[in-house]
Amino acid sequence: MIEYQKEAILISFLNQKERYKKLAEYIVHLVKDDPSSPKESLHTIIYRIKDELRLIEKISRLNKAPVKGVALIAESNYQARVGDLLGVRIICLRLSDVDRIETYIELLAEENIFHIVRGPDRKRSFSLPVNPGETIPDDIGLRYSGYSSIHYHVELGDDSEAPSELKHLLFELQLRTILEEAWSEIDHKYRYVSSRIGVNLPEHIHTGFYNLSAHLQAAALQAEYLCRQAEASCFPKKDDKNGTAETLLDNAISSSDIGNKMVSQKISCSEIQKNLEKIVRFAVSPRTLHYIEKRIGDFNCEEKPHKTLQKLLNQDRFHEFETIFKEILHMGPFTDARERNIDVINILNYSVFCELQGKRVAQEGLRSALRWRKGGRKEKII
Repeated sequence: MIEYQKEAILISFLNQKERYKKLAEYIVHLVKDDPSSPKESLHTIIYRIKDELRLIEKISRLNKAPVKGVALIAESNYQARVGDLLGVRIICLRLSDVDRIETYIELLAEENIFHIVRGPDRKRSFSLPVNPGETIPDDIGLRYSGYSSIHYHVELGDDSEAPSELKHLLFELQLRTILEEAWSEIDHKYRYVSSRIGVNLPEHIHTGFYNLSAHLQAAALQAEYLCRQAEASCFPKKDDKNGTAETLLDNAISSSDIGNKMVSQKISCSEIQKNLEKIVRFAVSPRTLHYIEKRIGDFNCEEKPHKTLQKLLNQDRFHEFETIFKEILHMGPFTDARERNIDVINILNYSVFCELQGKRVAQEGLRSALRWRKGGRKEKII
């Protein structure tokens, strides 16, 4: 790459860095503050903006192996061609947590809050087709692969509430477990960085890092198994009548690839959805429905979900909710089309707290949640 071209890209990127930082902070707050996000599946959300020197190295490398019919990367197109100028990483404790986050990402895309440009791309290198000590085949990628990681290239969709200057900026979104994160950090610091600066590490070290990823994959499967056993012990009523909890867990581990999606099927038109539309008189978003189904399932696993919903959202609860809503926000619930899905979540949580903690605690909890919403509105206006 000619020197003036590098300089033009670097100057442009330096001028764009603040936008990428704002985009990263928006995404982090979106996932953390969204009432319908699966927070119990989140461990950490981190981000990094690409280093300037690494950016030039990557562009130079890509331009040395051009694709026929595709223009070289330059100042005019580097933001569209380099998909990881911003990288956002969601780290989970368990493999099944990754599946739940993947479902959530798909729901965001369904509502045009996210636009998935490419992906999901599943990075896997844990099948271990070589024995310890053998030479690794050339076609097996080691860099950052670990035992399981899901990558997307994403833009904010037109229906997101982000400022227009942040929309259509491409970023990379990664989903992985904490064990995979540990592997990639160790591999990056002690193997990848050494290789990148020209240090020839012995082959057994490369093989050892690869084997380490396989051991962590086994550890992740064991962690998932133990977590399911713990859950089965806490909620024995959810056991299938045709087998013990241990048998069911064994079957779940052996009969399916835990790295594949386990809960990402699209939500169908269910009884709970029909009943909810009758109660609130509008169709809630798929993301909100997903949250409500899970919330009701956690609250009462014995009664049919739509019966539980009818019990929770009775007329008295609606009246109490409306009174407090007007007291805090000075308007009626469900009147703002942009926020009525959050209103549904608020009234459901209020009703659940009434059942579990009593009316006084639930009312103060609702007031606190609505004051928080009111403060968030002021921030947006400012």
